[in-house]
Amino acid sequence: MPKLPIMKANFLVLSLLLISVYGMAQQRTAPDSTNKKFYVGVGASSIGFNLEYQDEPKSGDFRPVISLHGGYKLNKRVSLQIGFSYGNNTDKYDYVYVEAQDKLIYYSEISQTRAIAIPVTLKYGFLYPFRHLQFYGTTILTPIISSTSLKKTEQREDVTTVTYNTKASGFNAYLTAGFGLNYTISKRLDMYGELHLLHRSFNRDWPRKTSILTLAL
Repeated sequence: MPKLPIMKANFLVLSLLLISVYGMAQQRTAPDSTNKKFYVGVGASSIGFNLEYQDEPKSGDFRPVISLHGGYKLNKRVSLQIGFSYGNNTDKYDYVYVEAQDKLIYYSEISQTRAIAIPVTLKYGFLYPFRHLQFYGTTILTPIISSTSLKKTEQREDVTTVTYNTKASGFNAYLTAGFGLNYTISKRLDMYGELHLLHRSFNRDWPRKTSILTLAL
């Protein structure tokens, strides 16, 4: 008879231990992706955009080196993000024409392009070889609003003359697709690289290019 309270006590302790172990298991196995559904980051890219216009000048170059982005993870595999980048690229070309032995003509061309790009990116993770490593496919739609000015000058002796000066603005859009590798460093920092196999303009089919993106937060 005196053993009954001891058995009840042991049963109570065992029950509490089982509840504690179950609670710990729940806490450890529960996915922490809810804390990372929304994210912001910065990216570096070597990709360039050749822009077309209906008016002169007919084209301009846009090379956004740094871009900001924010995204939302729809589930473990799929994420959608939107970015913003601004570029102000200037290209200058100088050359000399020898009109006579003692008479030189200096020509100069300055092209300046200002552009704003808002890339919309869809990523799909298809392979997880390790816990913090992910292979994914990516598709990027990049609308671009831009303006390009072109100025040409001619210098004879000490006199400089503007021979051409025009400016055009317009809208371009690019479709980019490829593969990426993402590595999770911590709960707040991811690092990734992307290889873009397709990079084409809706205005014109430009040659295929490649690009590498490096950092994300």
